[in-house]
Amino acid sequence: MVSTFTWLDHSDRERQRVLEAIDRFKESDTRDELGLGGIRDAFADLFFPGTSVIQTRARYFLFVPWIYRELEARKTPSSEIEAKARKAETKLIQVLKASDDPLGTIGGLAGETLKRLPSNVYWLGLEAWGIRTFDGSQDDYHRSLDRFYAARDRAGRDDDGESLDGRARRNWHAEIPVPPKGFPGEAGFALRREEARYLVERIQLSAPRSLLAFLASHGRPAEVDFAWMHPQLGELSSEVQEALTHARLLAETMQGAAWLYNVLLAEERARSTGNGEAVERFRGALADWSEEMRGRRAAIAAWDRSAFWGLVRQRTRVARTTETFVEGWLKLTPWEKPGGGPDDKAARALVWQREQQLKGGRARLTNPRALELWGGESGTARLSYRWPSASRLLADLYTALGRGGDDASAG
Repeated sequence: MVSTFTWLDHSDRERQRVLEAIDRFKESDTRDELGLGGIRDAFADLFFPGTSVIQTRARYFLFVPWIYRELEARKTPSSEIEAKARKAETKLIQVLKASDDPLGTIGGLAGETLKRLPSNVYWLGLEAWGIRTFDGSQDDYHRSLDRFYAARDRAGRDDDGESLDGRARRNWHAEIPVPPKGFPGEAGFALRREEARYLVERIQLSAPRSLLAFLASHGRPAEVDFAWMHPQLGELSSEVQEALTHARLLAETMQGAAWLYNVLLAEERARSTGNGEAVERFRGALADWSEEMRGRRAAIAAWDRSAFWGLVRQRTRVARTTETFVEGWLKLTPWEKPGGGPDDKAARALVWQREQQLKGGRARLTNPRALELWGGESGTARLSYRWPSASRLLADLYTALGRGGDDASAG
């Protein structure tokens, strides 16, 4: 049976995607220059639901509800909740920066001027893992609190905090572990064992057939660059293995198009600067890629692209132009050409046309001003489908659970 995937709140999710795209844009080699981002994100959501490229540490999945639940306990009104939550989050930033393990502190440099708070970075993930039960955006949540308090008060509550009419009125999962004493004035990223177990349980229940659920429940630390290189690959379900095969082949083959795109950009810039150093560097990278791909001939030839596109379409809408571009590149088999085909007219035309489709008048290959603003390398990183972010979160869980590290002490 094929795994299914359901999008979260569409408008809120799209808003978050735009914010993440802006953050990713700061890293030139991870930009989506050739329009593969929708496919990339569909696989990333399948493998690692609830994660994002800018999440840093697992305990933020608890920091955020701890802060909001405390504010709810004080019946902080809707008119004040945003400001008070920001104050608590910026205080937490300073505490984490001064801790023994500050790596991964969101806003460590910006501090109080931080535009995107951890609560916003983790908002969708908190819903995906079933930690946030309120259905809506962060702004919607803030606006709803006055009504939430009124409804809760009308229903009445017993000594355990349950509504007397038998209907629980909560914005957050009932079994979230209690925060450590002194939070947020005292805090660190080390998870307590019960916290790690709770997060693993949330992942298992919310996405039981995902790669993330398997690794959270049964995984061991692995220093690998991509999920398909994990030593426990053979233990995964056939569905996940098949999806990883599709994702890997897309990442490997389409990286060549990104290298060729940079060759073209470097050539255009060299015409005005006379400096061809970047041209040779990118041609060398393209040649190395083609040599690697020749070693993958059998896997590429066996790639069931009908099954690949079927899987992708279950999870996202794919523009016809995107499918045409990918299929066009693969049919050219540029890895079989000398040096990866940097001078192949058909390959060059395909990449040139793709940039025109995506950027129009802002295309660097035809707009001198856009080329002038080019940072010197764009979109060359091989697609990793959020594996670096997911592996950081998993590392925190493994440490707390004693897998490949010392047991975490109380936080």
